[in-house]
Amino acid sequence: MLDQFLKKLKMLNISKSSRILLALSGGIDSMVLMHLLKKGGFDFSIAHCNFCLRGKESDADQNFVEQISVSAKNDVFIKRFQTKKYAKENKISIQMAARKLRYDWFQMIKEKYSFNYIMTAHHSDDSIETFLINLMRGTGVSGLHGIKEINADIIRPLLHFNKKDVLQYAQDHNIGYREDSSNIDDKYVRNKIRN
Repeated sequence: MLDQFLKKLKMLNISKSSRILLALSGGIDSMVLMHLLKKGGFDFSIAHCNFCLRGKESDADQNFVEQISVSAKNDVFIKRFQTKKYAKENKISIQMAARKLRYDWFQMIKEKYSFNYIMTAHHSDDSIETFLINLMRGTGVSGLHGIKEINADIIRPLLHFNKKDVLQYAQDHNIGYREDSSNIDDKYVRNKIRN
């Protein structure tokens, strides 16, 4: 997986001198991406969002990422969001609120600290789920795509790998991670599709 990952970054013209802001939730996908970046010798800092939606579990995720960043010697940015309040004030879903808050904050950090790219750990299964959600919502032709590999300065280098690849890599390299309990809650459309 590492060789394919490095080839992908080369194709995307991302060099070891590029400054990368890695979105790190502490989940298996982002922890695998962090491991790949480390193994590849890339310069990156970590950004972690605490959406304050799962109480002590959210705080434990934050603590995990803080500890990982210290042991890995990476700079880390942490932000706590009042996601429910923001969603209510803007009359949008919790998921939409979290997405807006997260990407706005990532962009602010990128501009303030002169990062070249924001990197997220979406893989091919995520892209398929997005396509199916768009299809179910009756999107037009322009919406009939999954997640884009490159969207301006946001890069998703794991899109050519599936969840099985990610799980196998984590197992092979004994990578620790946090499991988000909300991923099994079928009240969210994405989880209904995934589960």
